[in-house]
Amino acid sequence: MGRTLAPDAASPPEVRSVKEVVLLVGPKGAGKSTIGQLLATRLGVRFLRVEPLFLEVRAALGPSHPDYERRGFEAVLSGLVDALAGHDVVCFESTGVSDHLPWLLSEIRKAARLHLVRVCAGPESCLERVRNRDASIHIPVSDDQVERINVRAAGVVLPWSAEIDNGGPFDADGIVEEVRGLLGPAGIAKT
Repeated sequence: MGRTLAPDAASPPEVRSVKEVVLLVGPKGAGKSTIGQLLATRLGVRFLRVEPLFLEVRAALGPSHPDYERRGFEAVLSGLVDALAGHDVVCFESTGVSDHLPWLLSEIRKAARLHLVRVCAGPESCLERVRNRDASIHIPVSDDQVERINVRAAGVVLPWSAEIDNGGPFDADGIVEEVRGLLGPAGIAKT
């Protein structure tokens, strides 16, 4: 499937020798995009929004095309490859429920240190957030679809590097410090 990541041949000493990828995994509406944008602002990581990539594939193929999901994940890999070419740390998001995710994680691990961060929030909060977000940059889903996806997302088990409870008041400082603690010392902006 798609492109593969190739490690850097040689890096100047001031450049991070190991690329890092932070994957925020959790239900729709858990706040993964908000957290990704926060990390971009506060830590200087590159946040790659994946839903616009899937929307492009959807527009080209149609939502019922048998290769839609696979091609969407290939587009995500391509976006990650491009982002890692210019950034030492890239963050992206997923519900974690696709059968294509293991393939993507395997491709990422070939060239980058991968940090899997679980993002949690209650079902009612998630549904309310989905209803109130900008629909133009998200894959359209009904309330029933959100509930079905989120039940599956809540059951995803991966080797978590960290867990963020985003069900209460938004703790920007706590989230930033949690993720900063996962990353190597080079290239992360201090705030």
